[in-house]
Amino acid sequence: MFKKLRNRLLLLNMIVISIVMIAAFAVIYFITYTNIQKENESKLESIPTVARLYEIGIMQSRRNISLVRIPVDYSLSFSILLDSEGQVVEVVSFIDMPDNVYSQIAERTWNPDKKDGTVSFENRKWLYRISDLNSKVVIIGNEQQALFPDNVHYKIDFLDITDSSKTLTQLLITFVIVGMVVLIIFFGVSFHFANRSIRPIEENWQKQKQFVADASHELKTPLAIISANTDALLANREESVNSQKKWIDYIQSETGRMGKLVNDMLYLAKVEDTRENQSPFDISNTVMDVIASMEAVVFEKGIRLTQTIERGVIVKGDGEKIKQAVLILLDNAVKYTDNGGTVAIRLKTAKSHAVFSVENSGEPIPEDKLPKIFDRFYRSDPSRSQETGGFGLGLAIAKTIIERSGGSIHAKTTNNSTIFTFELKIS
Repeated sequence: MFKKLRNRLLLLNMIVISIVMIAAFAVIYFITYTNIQKENESKLESIPTVARLYEIGIMQSRRNISLVRIPVDYSLSFSILLDSEGQVVEVVSFIDMPDNVYSQIAERTWNPDKKDGTVSFENRKWLYRISDLNSKVVIIGNEQQALFPDNVHYKIDFLDITDSSKTLTQLLITFVIVGMVVLIIFFGVSFHFANRSIRPIEENWQKQKQFVADASHELKTPLAIISANTDALLANREESVNSQKKWIDYIQSETGRMGKLVNDMLYLAKVEDTRENQSPFDISNTVMDVIASMEAVVFEKGIRLTQTIERGVIVKGDGEKIKQAVLILLDNAVKYTDNGGTVAIRLKTAKSHAVFSVENSGEPIPEDKLPKIFDRFYRSDPSRSQETGGFGLGLAIAKTIIERSGGSIHAKTTNNSTIFTFELKIS
C-alpha cells in the first residue's frame, strides 16, 4: 500500500516537473527560433537589388554599368535572374559553383505560386525568396525605364542558413540531454524525499496495527480466564456462591484488569487528541503530593525512599496530567524495585528548565531495549510485568503527557539502577 502511494507521489512529481521543463524549453526554443528567423529574413531583405544601371553622359549616351554583389553580414548569398518561363538569364554570385548547379537550383525552387522556402544542396541549407520584377521601373529625366532587362521577369535571392539550422538543432539536442539529466536527478531526489515523506506515515500505520494487535492480545487473556471460570461456575450450578467464591474472584480480578486496560487506552487516546491546558503551577507541591500518596506502598515493600525537592519550582502545563506522569514514573520505580531496595526522587532547576528524575535500584534495563521503553505495550521483562499486572501503557502515557506539555523525557541505566528523567520549561 505504501509503495503504491510512494510510486503515485513519485509519478505525480515526475509528470509535473516534465510539463514545467518541456514548457520552459519550448518557450526558449520558440523565442530563439523566432529571433533567428527574423534575422534571416532581415538578411534576405538586405541582399542588394541586381539591376541594369545607366549613367547619363553629357551627350546623353548610355552605357551599362557592371553588376556588383556583396555578401551580407558574412553570410553566403547569391541571386538568380529568370525569364517568364523560369529559365536562368543571369547568375550573380561570388560562390564558386558550376553553372549547371545554379540551373538545377533554379529548377528545384522555381514556382511562381510559392514566394519563399528552404532548399538543401552542396551540403548546406539555403533560405530563398522569389521576387516579381515586372513592375520594377526607374525614372531617368522625363523617361520611365525598366529597372531590369526585358527578358528578366523574376529574381530568386538565396541566403545560406546552415549555421542557423545547426544552432537550432544543437539547441534542441542540448534540451534533450539536459532534460534527461534533470529528470534522472529529479527522479533520484524525488525518490529520496518520497521515501522520507512516506516513512512517518508507514511507521505510524505499523504502530497503529501493532497497537490494535497488542490490545487484542491483552484483552484476549483476561477474556479467556473469565470464560474458563464462567464455565466452571456453570458446571456446578447446584453449588453455593460461597463454595465457588474462588471462580468469582478470578472473574472479578480479570474484569478489573480489563477495565484498567480499557481506561488506560482511552486515557492515552484522549491525551493525544486534546491540547494541554497550559497554565503555571507549582510542580514542587505536585511531586510532594505524589510521594505522600505512595508512602504506604513504599513502606510495605521496605523500600528506602530519598527525596531532594527544590521548593517553589513553577512550570507551565496541565497540573493534573503532569501529576499523573509523576505518579506513573514513581509507581513504575516502586514496582521494579526489590524489597529493601532504594528509590531516589529529585527535582531541581537547570538553566530555564525544571528537571525531575526517579532512580530505582535493581536489575537495570538492557541498553538495546531503552529506545523502545516508551512504546505502547512494550515491556522489557514480560514475565515480571505479569507479576506486577502492568500492560506496558504507563510509560507511553507519561511520555505523551510530557511531550504535549512542551517537555522531553528519557531513560538511562547504570550498573545497579535505572533513572527516568523529564524536563519542563520553567514558567
